[in-house]
Order: sequence, then C-alpha cells, then structure tokens
Amino acid sequence: MRTRHPDRLWMIAGIVVVALLVVVTWLLLVNPQHTEAASLEEQTDAYVTQAAKLRKQNAELAADQAGIDQLTKEYNALATALPPDSGVPAFLRQLQASGNVVDVDVSGITVGQPVAEESAPGVWALPIQLTAEGTASRLGAFLQRLQGSAQKRAVLIETANLASEGGEEMGVSRPMSLNLTVKAFVAPPPGAGAPTVTSD
Repeated sequence: MRTRHPDRLWMIAGIVVVALLVVVTWLLLVNPQHTEAASLEEQTDAYVTQAAKLRKQNAELAADQAGIDQLTKEYNALATALPPDSGVPAFLRQLQASGNVVDVDVSGITVGQPVAEESAPGVWALPIQLTAEGTASRLGAFLQRLQGSAQKRAVLIETANLASEGGEEMGVSRPMSLNLTVKAFVAPPPGAGAPTVTSD
C-alpha cells in the first residue's frame, strides 16, 4: 500500500505540472496571440471599411473630373458676369451698342460710386442711370438685351420709368423715353477694396 501512495502523488504531481504548463503556455503564448489576432482583425475590418469609402470617393472624383470642362465653362461665364474691375468704359460702350442694335438711343449715362452689396460679401454694385429713347417695342427689345443672354455682365434693373413724348397717351409706335437705374456688379480680388470707376 505504501507504494501506491507515492505513485498517486507522482501522478497527481504530474497532472498538476501538466495543468500548470497548459495554463502558463496559455497565458504566455496563446492568449497574447489571440489578443493580437483579434486586434489585427479589428484593424483589418477598419481598413476594409476605409478602403470602401476611398473607392466611393475616387468614383465621385472621377465623375467630377469627367465634368470638369463643363464646370470650367460655367465658372468662366460667371467670372465674366462679375469682373474684377469696374470695366465702366467697356460696359457703357456695350450699352450703347445694344441700343444701336435695336434702334434705341441711349444717352444721359451717369455712373455713381461703388456700393458694397450686403447680401453678397466681396461684391460691389455700380449704380448707373441712363435714358433710352425709342418706340415701346424697341425699348422692350432693349430691356431684353439688357437682362437677357446677350448681357454677359451681372446687371439688375432697379427702377424703370416710362414716359411718352406725346404726353399721357402711350402708343406702340409713338416715341417714348425710358429712364433706368441699374446696378452693374463687380467682384474685385479679396482685400482690394472698392473698385475704381474709370472713364475713357
């Protein structure tokens, strides 16, 4: 019986040593590897998600790049509508040329001092008063040219007063006078301040 007892002790000690080796191996080798593998798996998921977002952004940028020519044309058209300087002499010549095209006499042009537009930071308005004379239909055509696609510059008609040269009766073929107050808009470079009004 005595020999059984030490054999049992050796067997129990062997089982305890094996259990300790398993626990130590788990704690020192396997568990850190599991933790690192879980961390790498989380990073992989994050990178896969980020890669999907980047692919989507690349597709959007490629679509935008395909339309860059159209956007450039639109930008250039808008830049023409808001010139960086007053360009008053050229604009006044354009007004008179528009009048000549539709057989309207444009005269009495006066240009006021630039006024900052509160609703559009960095944009200035040049108040311009003028008189246009012609028949009602020709004055209508002149207004169409002033506000329509023939006008490349951003212009707003503030007031329009129509008077017949024959008194109260306003006929289509009777000469009429149209007094206009318009705003021509300017967008000087940032920090440049008010645009300078020049004349020829």
